[in-house]
Amino acid sequence: MSIKRIVILFVLLGTAVFTFTTNAQQVLADTNWTAKYFNNQTLSGSPVVTVSESTLDHDWGDGSPHQNIDIDSFSAEWTRNLYFSPGTYRFIASMDDGMRVYVDNNPVIDVWYDSQVHTVTADVYLNGGNHDIRVEYYEAGGKAVARLNWVLVSGTSTLWRAEYFNNTTLTGNPSVVRDEGQINYNWPGSPVSGISADLFSVRWTASVPVDAGVYRFTATADDGVRLWVNGQLLINQWREQQATSYSADISVAGGSVPVIMEFYENGGTAVAALTWSKISSAAPPTSPPPTTISEWRGEYYNNRDLAGSPVAVRDDSAINFVWGSSSPIPNVVNNDHFSVRWTQTVNLPAGQYTFTAHSDDGVRVWVNGQQIINAWTIHSVQPFYGTISLPGGPVEIRMEYYEYTGLAEARLTWSSSSGSAPPTTPSQPTGQGVPTTATMSGALYLTVRSGPSLDSDPVGYLSNGQSVTLLGRDAFTIWIKVREADGTVGWASGRYLNANAPLANLPVLTE
Repeated sequence: MSIKRIVILFVLLGTAVFTFTTNAQQVLADTNWTAKYFNNQTLSGSPVVTVSESTLDHDWGDGSPHQNIDIDSFSAEWTRNLYFSPGTYRFIASMDDGMRVYVDNNPVIDVWYDSQVHTVTADVYLNGGNHDIRVEYYEAGGKAVARLNWVLVSGTSTLWRAEYFNNTTLTGNPSVVRDEGQINYNWPGSPVSGISADLFSVRWTASVPVDAGVYRFTATADDGVRLWVNGQLLINQWREQQATSYSADISVAGGSVPVIMEFYENGGTAVAALTWSKISSAAPPTSPPPTTISEWRGEYYNNRDLAGSPVAVRDDSAINFVWGSSSPIPNVVNNDHFSVRWTQTVNLPAGQYTFTAHSDDGVRVWVNGQQIINAWTIHSVQPFYGTISLPGGPVEIRMEYYEYTGLAEARLTWSSSSGSAPPTTPSQPTGQGVPTTATMSGALYLTVRSGPSLDSDPVGYLSNGQSVTLLGRDAFTIWIKVREADGTVGWASGRYLNANAPLANLPVLTE
């Protein structure tokens, strides 16, 4: 889908003046749900509690949603205005007991009766634009569950994940996270409640559906802007400036193309806009070549020396493993005294790169045939670093690892020394030698399940404020695979996870 931007250009005495208009009232969705709770099953009278909630994903068990709400015989109403790209959406409601779901005041799900926990779906076509969502729920007795999600099942969608920071460096946890329909802003003051009018920054991420061909991306900013398309840094104008437009061309194979735009505002008027258009069906030479990440070829051995034939060969989406005391491949690879060799060829732009390998135990890393890390010893988990200058183009990377006994861990990331390179491993944030982590927020407790589905069995719970390591995501970035501090691994709703990097950068996992 193409993002519309209206640009009026006046040329006066050789000076170009850019004026932007924005459909801000149309495209800015509510940040949170407005939740109202009643001490009856019929939503009658005035609500006892009215709160703002970031997601609608509750499993209260035998408890209550609030200290002033009864454990049983209560009801709730959630309302929210959200932007949707045109297409057919599948609404997925899970409840114990009754629930009704309305879209633009039209009922799409109605299961208003006592029940055990179960899931009901409904497919609804939505025109592009903002739509009102309302959910009604009641709890009769016993367990209490209320959840609502949706996925696009047909059509094309460009929904931007927007992370707002109260600094100009995109550091720390974002103060506001929301979905936006387009990047087309001319803010005279604060961009959103909770963000200062000056000295703020934003990161937008999305998967943009396009046909194969050459596309021209144009980013306009006052002040700094950076743009990555398909992992390639196309625009890097990270400085104070008046509203200025920059364009860059890129050839893509078609399908869903990852796009990341970063922006910061120093002072005065803040302008941020992004458009693109197809300019050719042919693919021109690319210089520098794009950054591409495919699969690692992993060869697993039941010895510490990579000797003989591997007992297993598979493709790994990332080198980001914390096996603990378990086997990488149960019943095939030993728990202890095993080794692995990973190889891959990656296209990287020219620049100086720092590679970071975390391991317990031995690790070695070669880049373009040059060994840059050699820590082939028994040790507890720690980082090792190697720096190399690359000319741009295909880069051969090989990492070898062995596990002695006890805990086992192997992770690899890299970044450019300038700090301007895009994420280089789907599960790692740029420029950091630590895995992607998140803090649970928006609920008192969050269920961790054995699989990416509400039908999967619970394996644990997260408390509000609890930190976890993120291992991967499902295809829709609805479910995130997490690891708790005690080693528990399972799937949790991404709506409750405040991460230190875009969730879309995580590798897609199926189990």
